[in-house]
Amino acid sequence: MEKKIVTSCTRDCPDCCGIIATVKNGKIVSHRANPSNSYTRNFLCTKGNNYLKRFYSPERLLKPMIRKDGDFEPVSWDDALDLIAEKLTQTRKEYGPLSSLWAQYSGSLSFLNILMPRIFWIYLGGSTINTGGLSVDALQAAQNNDFGACLLHSPDDLLNSKNIVFWGKNPAVTNVHLSPFIKKAKKNGARITVVDPRYSQTTQIADRHIALAPGGDGYLAIAVAREVRRRQGKEPDFVRSLGTGWDEYKAMLDRYDDQDLFKRADVTADEVSHLASVYWDDQPAATYLGLGMNWYKQGGAHSRLIHSLIFFSGNVGVPGGGANFFIMGLPFDTKIMREEMAKAKERGVELVKPRRILNPYLAREIEKAENPPIKLAWVSMMNPVASAPDSQHLTKVLQNLDFVIVTEQFMTATARCADVVLPVTTYLEEDDVIASHGHPYVGPVNAVVPPLGEARSNLWIFSKVLDRMGLEGAMPVSPWEWISRSFGSLNEQGITLEDVKKGPVRRNLPDIPYQDGKFPTPDGKFQFIPDYEGRPEPEAGLTLLMVKVRSLLNSQLLSEEAKSIPTVYLNPGTMGDLGVVEGERVWVQNKLDRLEALAAASDKTRPDIVEMVPCHWKDDQGGVNRLREAIASDLGPTTAFNETRVTIHKHVD
Repeated sequence: MEKKIVTSCTRDCPDCCGIIATVKNGKIVSHRANPSNSYTRNFLCTKGNNYLKRFYSPERLLKPMIRKDGDFEPVSWDDALDLIAEKLTQTRKEYGPLSSLWAQYSGSLSFLNILMPRIFWIYLGGSTINTGGLSVDALQAAQNNDFGACLLHSPDDLLNSKNIVFWGKNPAVTNVHLSPFIKKAKKNGARITVVDPRYSQTTQIADRHIALAPGGDGYLAIAVAREVRRRQGKEPDFVRSLGTGWDEYKAMLDRYDDQDLFKRADVTADEVSHLASVYWDDQPAATYLGLGMNWYKQGGAHSRLIHSLIFFSGNVGVPGGGANFFIMGLPFDTKIMREEMAKAKERGVELVKPRRILNPYLAREIEKAENPPIKLAWVSMMNPVASAPDSQHLTKVLQNLDFVIVTEQFMTATARCADVVLPVTTYLEEDDVIASHGHPYVGPVNAVVPPLGEARSNLWIFSKVLDRMGLEGAMPVSPWEWISRSFGSLNEQGITLEDVKKGPVRRNLPDIPYQDGKFPTPDGKFQFIPDYEGRPEPEAGLTLLMVKVRSLLNSQLLSEEAKSIPTVYLNPGTMGDLGVVEGERVWVQNKLDRLEALAAASDKTRPDIVEMVPCHWKDDQGGVNRLREAIASDLGPTTAFNETRVTIHKHVD
């Protein structure tokens, strides 16, 4: 018997594809795009097309595992849950609730996987939690500061754009369902400019590539802004009526010198003139902001400088314009949190304010935590040993804790540090909903098949642990009940849960944000950046840029897909200076660690940067992040991955 079930991908991606899965004789035989989502349409990305291989991989964890004498042994759920309840009770009784760390990031973005951990820890009185990020956090903080929200223009609005700028963004890899809209706009006459030190896949369809110096984004934005001001002549009225801080911003622009800016950004006067024409002479210009310029110490300032340029050049709140990032913020009711806090207090739970530690400094902050120290960690929907900086240090820190719990689908680098590993379900085995941050749809997450083996949902795991800790029935294992309690604000938009279960439903979001000139900031106006401190001169070495590839989502890699050794791409001139030839084994190293790689020449690579692909490979615990220093951005904060400096050395046997 064959049946088709609609669902959605919940992995860490803005596209959040609508999916139709076909089940035959209890097995999923097809996993394809759901055309009823007008954004993701009729195709999936490479990772989505190959997802069933991952889903049915023999490497999947399908039984609870407990570490005994240094090795993992399969055990029953009862044994695993009893041990977890015992350790949680013991640790919290001796050291207090903040001695437990809950570490979560973006492994699953479905609603219940975001909500239920918070409710679980409410019933335990609180915990230490991780905050800040490894991704968009500096850019997100900058958007919230300047605009009061993170919103996107409708992708169809690109047809109104005369110019499209991808600033530090590579949608051909990280946002593939935007590509058809880009191609349609280009066919309609829009010209594409990519601002990125790398020659990315998106650059291949661009009309102009500005390969600025790593971290030079702020200087370039200031240089372009100065040129736009000269061309404007008279300042536009809206910079004061709709903006706050224009005088300070203008004074900051005046403090800089054009030639110095060109030098620091490593761009030409012609490239600055081109961008000034894009933003002023040939409007409207749509700008898409990405992770590239966000992963520096000044990532927040870079974003704010670009926002200010876009706003005062008249490209905000107009068709074909926009400072496009993501749609951030869940559309679900938050009152459920208050309701559960009240219920917890009725059960005698004493709540404490959570202690927050920063993801960019995760190893260091776990290690230095006092009053109380962190004794127990529970990691879920996150593989920090592979995705956070200074991975070797983090491995040691986790191994030194009294007890570590990891819920996972595979035996990841982080799972190998655990005392207990619990097999968790995928989006094909659980009921939930998801609101995309890359388009305006709310999508269903309908279980396609029962959980494989003994995998269980996070909700089920939390419920069973609480039952064992004297909190029976606190978290019913009924996903639709929890979701229905949180659907009030969507119901007010005419969106019902029953409608969403049947397929993706479009939220009521503006096609052109801020078209009315109103911003949800404290004073209702756009906020100009008042100053920019600049960047120090780079340290010796080359900049190791963060690189994403089509076939790999962050650290999610099957061993059969993994290469035995990564490739390091270098400018031919750099290779010549080092005396390195194509295919030669080299060391990529800095003060943290060194990695062996195969050298490859790329005349598209700047002489001052290094690109390593892939970022993970066989038998490696931390991948390229073994070299990443624990450095945070100014806002968010996020991890300043692109601040990493390395040197290349010939491999000597």
